[in-house]
Amino acid sequence: MERLYSELSLTYVSWPELFLRVGLAMLFGLLLGLDRASKNKPIDFRAYMIVAVTTCIIAVLGQELYSEFSNADPVVSVDLAKIIAGVLTGIGFLGAGAIIHRGEGDVVGTATGASIWSAGGIGLALGFGYYGLALVAFLAVGAILAFSGWLVGRVRDVDER
Repeated sequence: MERLYSELSLTYVSWPELFLRVGLAMLFGLLLGLDRASKNKPIDFRAYMIVAVTTCIIAVLGQELYSEFSNADPVVSVDLAKIIAGVLTGIGFLGAGAIIHRGEGDVVGTATGASIWSAGGIGLALGFGYYGLALVAFLAVGAILAFSGWLVGRVRDVDER
């Protein structure tokens, strides 16, 4: 039982803080993904939530590992920058899968690909505890997704005249 308790203990982040970070990652991922789902885009809200929550957990894991091993043998090293780079590279592949080329110059899914990647960045920011950065990124990406459809429609109307 003592081993189980030690396995469940966190050294850097408290349990309430962890649930706050993960809860916000779920919420922000849900709201970004709902925009894409409402527009029948190839990646729906579930993937956004999963990406945001998982990147959040990976960021917390990085902090926990750094906290635990920062004074360890020099052979053991934890580089948070490598964690960030690896996560965002991996999510880039997921986003690239949403981009589809449909013939002569017609490419769709770029906003979905970019926004799933940004959900990962938001999850990382939340996981590292940078709530302000995550909120600003969420508001900016949310505004872009919400108003870009309207703007694209206006531009196309002008082009057709």
